[in-house]
Amino acid sequence: MENQLKSNAISLHGLIFQGMGQLSPLFTFDGIISVAAFAEGASPLAFLIGLIASLLTGNTLYQFSKRTASARGYYGYSGYSLGNHAGFITSYLYLIYQLANLIFILSFFIMIFNPAILYLTGVKVPYYYGIILVIAISIPSFYAIYKGIVPSFKSQIIINVVEIIFVVSISIIIIVTSRDNTLSVFSPISGYKNLFLGFITGSFLAYTGYGSIVPLGEEAQAPRKNIGIAIVAMLLIIGVLDLLISYALVVGFGLSNMSSFSDTVIPAFIVIKSHIGLYTSMFFLAFNFFIIYTLFNTIGTAITRNIYSMARDGYLPPAFSKLNKHNAPQNALFLLLGIFIAVGGISTYVFYSSFNVNGFLNQFIFYATISTLATLIIHMIVNSGLSKVHKNFTFDILIPSVSTIIILIALYYAISTLAFPFTYALIIMALYIIIVVVMDLSLKGKMKNINFNSAVDK
Repeated sequence: MENQLKSNAISLHGLIFQGMGQLSPLFTFDGIISVAAFAEGASPLAFLIGLIASLLTGNTLYQFSKRTASARGYYGYSGYSLGNHAGFITSYLYLIYQLANLIFILSFFIMIFNPAILYLTGVKVPYYYGIILVIAISIPSFYAIYKGIVPSFKSQIIINVVEIIFVVSISIIIIVTSRDNTLSVFSPISGYKNLFLGFITGSFLAYTGYGSIVPLGEEAQAPRKNIGIAIVAMLLIIGVLDLLISYALVVGFGLSNMSSFSDTVIPAFIVIKSHIGLYTSMFFLAFNFFIIYTLFNTIGTAITRNIYSMARDGYLPPAFSKLNKHNAPQNALFLLLGIFIAVGGISTYVFYSSFNVNGFLNQFIFYATISTLATLIIHMIVNSGLSKVHKNFTFDILIPSVSTIIILIALYYAISTLAFPFTYALIIMALYIIIVVVMDLSLKGKMKNINFNSAVDK
């Protein structure tokens, strides 16, 4: 059919590795762990809670994936169960969620570039070098999106296999050479407030990329079977890896020293250098920037499908549903790049001008918090939606309800006494939701009658 995504283009193993591009264990090693470390010595427990919460929310996606599959992704599920207005709101929540992901990845790699180079070589370089490097590496990532889903997932397979081998190897070496090996890290030794703050700002965020394959429902082989299987497989794989990583970094840094873990933006480099050596640390830095490709590619692929579907369904101007000769959402990609460059550029300038080099850390935490809040709200919406269209009490009502309760508890502990930049993230998120709701109300009676059971509105 004209202007349709390429069907049967990505297999089960392709889905798994395409999704793992956003679940990058290497980025967890030195990126997500930086904010998950609010849990201090209990960081491994925070990651365990994150895995359990993700398996519970993953169940919701698994159950929905057996009923409907399209490029709509999450908003297809909420629309299917709760109606057009829920679909509209979820679609825009997904946009800010993934856009926030792109920007906090950008700010993190800029943030660590100068300190890592200085720590490893003694040479101080300007921060704009990091900006240039991130931009240079992002170009082939977005070009792969332009070329279609096949080049994307094939490149993801190669990079992710190498990444997993590397991360597992250095984690095991750190654990073996550490003196602080203890199971106490799997208890709330730093208090429940810190534990859930680490959960909401870091560990849950580390798992949220598994939903990035949901918008590939029109391009996957046997999507109503394979998407659900791929989600479970990804969560189990990354769950084991993240538990290994978080444990290695806590015992490697020293359990008694964890209160100062976040005092430096490069704790992972310190641990690797002290336990393995300088050359491994330098390779780790180089590999970090290489991983920008997988992160941007997975996020960009998912969000362009979301924009494509929104335009097709009347949530955005129809021009953004146009595909190129590679069956990729061309105009959706251009829109994403335009927003990313504008928001990322302005935001980076504002944070840097206000806080100097600390601005990159504040920007990282700010967007990581927005991303986590958005995905938690999305998951609560789809959880309630699954309960409404339930077929099985345990999987469609009980498990989604437990998932929502965990999310609400985490939100309570995390936002009760937050300070900057967390409070700013909450304010922006609240304003964004108000704007989206107003947009939804203004379109009442004007929306297309969407058939969420099908890939295309008939």
